[in-house]
Amino acid sequence: MASTGQIGFEGINSDKSSSLHLDMSKGVYHSVDDRGVVSGNDGSQLITPLTLEERSAKESTVHFEDGVRTIDFVLCYKKLPDETEEDVDGTDNFNSMEDGKKREHAEKRHLFLKQCEMNGLEFEKQHWKDSPDKETYYIKVHAQHDTLLHRAEDLSYRMPIGENTLTTHTYREQLFDKIRIRDPFLPHVPHDLEIDGYLTAPFKYSLKDHFLNADDPKFFTTALRSALTWHILQNTPYTEDKEDITSIGIGRLLSAGIFSAAYPLHESNYSVQKGEDIKTDRQFLYERWAHPRNIYKHQPLDHVRRYFGEKVGIYFTWTGFYTYFLHFAAFVGVIVMCVGLSKIPLSRNPIAKEICETNRTIFYMCPLCDEKCDFWYLKESCPFSYAAYLFDNGATVFFAGFMALWAVLFLEFWKRRQFQLQHDWDVLGYEEAEEQPRPVFEQKIRHFITQNPKNKKNYVLFNPVLEREEYIQPPSLLLPKLMLSFSILCFMVLLVIGVVFSLILYRVAIAGLLYISVSQLPGGPSIGDLSVSITGAILQLICVLVLNRVYEFLAYKLTDWELHRTQTQYDDSFTVKLYIFQFANFYSSIFYIAFFKGNFSGYPGGYFRVGRARLEECSAYGCLLELTIQYGIIMIGKQALNNGVELGIPLVKGLINWWKKQKKEEKEEVYSRWERDNILLPVEEQGLFSEYLELVIQYGFVTIFVAAFPLAPLFALLNNWIEIRLDAYKFCTLLRRPVAERAQDIGSWYSILDVVSKLSVVTNAWLIAVTANFVPLEVYNYLGYAASAYPNTTLGYVNWTQSSFDISVLIDSGSFPVLNAMKLKLYDQNDKVIQFNKTEGSLYYLPFVNYTCMAQYGCLNDVTRQYNAFTEKGWSEIIGTNDFAKAPKKAYTNATCLSLLFKVDNTTNNDPAVSTVTGYGVCANTGVTCRFRSQVSAKGSRPLSFYQTMVARLGFVIVFEHVIFFLSMIIAWAVPDVPENVENEIKREKLLAYRAQQEHLGGAKKDENQSSHDEHPL
Repeated sequence: MASTGQIGFEGINSDKSSSLHLDMSKGVYHSVDDRGVVSGNDGSQLITPLTLEERSAKESTVHFEDGVRTIDFVLCYKKLPDETEEDVDGTDNFNSMEDGKKREHAEKRHLFLKQCEMNGLEFEKQHWKDSPDKETYYIKVHAQHDTLLHRAEDLSYRMPIGENTLTTHTYREQLFDKIRIRDPFLPHVPHDLEIDGYLTAPFKYSLKDHFLNADDPKFFTTALRSALTWHILQNTPYTEDKEDITSIGIGRLLSAGIFSAAYPLHESNYSVQKGEDIKTDRQFLYERWAHPRNIYKHQPLDHVRRYFGEKVGIYFTWTGFYTYFLHFAAFVGVIVMCVGLSKIPLSRNPIAKEICETNRTIFYMCPLCDEKCDFWYLKESCPFSYAAYLFDNGATVFFAGFMALWAVLFLEFWKRRQFQLQHDWDVLGYEEAEEQPRPVFEQKIRHFITQNPKNKKNYVLFNPVLEREEYIQPPSLLLPKLMLSFSILCFMVLLVIGVVFSLILYRVAIAGLLYISVSQLPGGPSIGDLSVSITGAILQLICVLVLNRVYEFLAYKLTDWELHRTQTQYDDSFTVKLYIFQFANFYSSIFYIAFFKGNFSGYPGGYFRVGRARLEECSAYGCLLELTIQYGIIMIGKQALNNGVELGIPLVKGLINWWKKQKKEEKEEVYSRWERDNILLPVEEQGLFSEYLELVIQYGFVTIFVAAFPLAPLFALLNNWIEIRLDAYKFCTLLRRPVAERAQDIGSWYSILDVVSKLSVVTNAWLIAVTANFVPLEVYNYLGYAASAYPNTTLGYVNWTQSSFDISVLIDSGSFPVLNAMKLKLYDQNDKVIQFNKTEGSLYYLPFVNYTCMAQYGCLNDVTRQYNAFTEKGWSEIIGTNDFAKAPKKAYTNATCLSLLFKVDNTTNNDPAVSTVTGYGVCANTGVTCRFRSQVSAKGSRPLSFYQTMVARLGFVIVFEHVIFFLSMIIAWAVPDVPENVENEIKREKLLAYRAQQEHLGGAKKDENQSSHDEHPL
């Protein structure tokens, strides 16, 4: 037995003779073979313990104690609370357990390991007292080579059958070969880690002599060995009851807590000591891929696939391919922004020129909200009109069309690249013919059949392609589940819409308060609009992240309940459900600003309302710039938070584990490879799903509304440069090695990308036509309005797009602002605020006041009469407080000066500080008008120019969409899905496989004839 400071291991060696010793008092037996190795009744054996020095020399080993058998998998479980060092090493003392549940766990573990041994697996077990935490058993698993060969045949793995003599070189490789310079963008691969190209065929055990080195232990890579071993563990029962078809697989044992962890080993430490050479794939991937210094280099994708499997390899291939294409989009986007910057000068920006140079009193704008919003000058939005023109010019129209074609090219070339991968990585046709049913699916279907054998025919279907019967889930069971899942999805989407509506109400409620607080600042309502937009976008982002977590949990539960047959079907169902929700969650507010806000708000005297709340108008600087702000905050904020969380949480956990390990090392503890990997974070069940989702959501930002934010591809590119290396670093250093899973494509993500690409054509067309000024400006210029509308004036397009409304309309509709909002300052000819004096303050521009009338009644300060304006002090004396009853009385008998201007009612509102203007007084100027940004009359009628603009907008959408879709079809036709060299390699593989089969059949026939000749000699 191991003493203090020694390490105890257990293992299997079935070919050694042993004598049996029973110890029934503890319910266990053990035997001693000719090496002095003690064997337990669970199939494990105790090997002579290692000293601390011996273990230190073997801390990075990935082999059994014999140094030959590789460790293909590791299983862990915790010791019992009452278990002592005196218990037999590595055995579960069933009779000493008082807790029935713990006894049951130990029995299931024992039966599971016993069944695994019968399926060709071998074990070594490390006792808990020799583990760093003094509570974990480590069971090292090795799969016999012959077992792996049979399992590879069952799963139709493609294995090397001949060298590939048809290799081709890319134009890039040919170029660097000609100039005899090594490509600096390719990582340098050590000679021992180079990957040779082979032609492959589905493995057949009977034809193994025709496969290259099939009897060599290195015939299978470490990733493939762990994948085949995992399949055995997943399909091994842990019960002796043959009718119990639900007690199968390591997955259920992990869920039940019977095992605490199951993982394949990393090959070595990820870092290389100074002066040492790179010896393993993990070291190579860290040093030549995950390290930040490699950010400019291509990814070693074949090595990623060899170490992590096809599923992880395809993810990184797609991410790299997408990032590569983003370079073109980002470059053009920067050029478009430069074009926008060149149009900032007023001489090239007619809209900003008209807003900034026209007398501000001409564009005296109607309030943007009821009661609390003041009248405002359009000139206050002058600085923002410059910024708006960055994104609202002809170059963005070109960029929208370019990005639509870019998306088509990206998807077409990805199909081509994906087919190349499917062939090179031996997964071509995997999903159609080779993918096995999920163990949980088979278990539950068998359980249904056992419960009701008469309905077996409903659960079995003949597959004419594979010529075998397969389990299915009857539509009568599947359809109700799908309908319920769809109903829950619809409810969650409605919840998202409700959140968006709540944010609209927030914007409406907060807008008035902000308008009052910023009314005295430069920019006025524009500053308030900007504050509302930013705070609304931040709140939207917070709601998005919270709802994501809630629905992700629901999506997992619903997809599990639906019981899909294969892992691909499971992943596709989960993907579609969660993406639809994420689409609504991330893009709903953007769709609202782009297509609804301001277009359905009504007009003065006819505002559309929800209850008493009036629907929002576009901000003072227009909806397009507001869309850009919302777009940028959600996109960039999401990327920054995701990268922070994605790296931060694993890094913090890793630092905590590292600190614990350092404390152990201070006590001269040495960690073995399996102990080090157990400290790492486990890979989540849908580990790559969140990575794909993040990038596909980003793809939507890059394409759907790219006309509003041409820099979106640039920010996406910068994010992806970091994202690839962060993910690589996480896989190489922070996570346990994932089981190598096969996959032939990116799944339903491709269909989603295709839908998003087509949707982007429509959204960008409508965005340019409806939200931007591009189409109305063209109508204004080319239909003669520019020449005839406003001759000999500085007025132009801005004035043409607006309408004038008498302020009596506001009073009649109850949308006249409260008096404490009527503080619009008066400016001189040099566009500076008139400061009357320090005691009287600034002058207010109040065009609805008849100053002569007010002076007759003694309500106008003599010193300001020359300006026909009230000072701040004089106006505050007039209005007093919001409560009209408390307004100070002047010379007008038995009335206030305020009543000379307005008829008021402060009894219709529960708040005594709020009064409603119900009409004019005798000193009101009734001929005053304010401006509204739309072509509409007070009765709601529209001029001819409005309908001409609508026709032009619709025509632009139709032409834009048809041109883009036509060019897309040409591109799809011109780019073949299958490269020519791949077609040749497929034909060559089929020929080699056919020859091998014929040789095997010929040899079998020859042996049969020879046997017949021996039995019947002449």
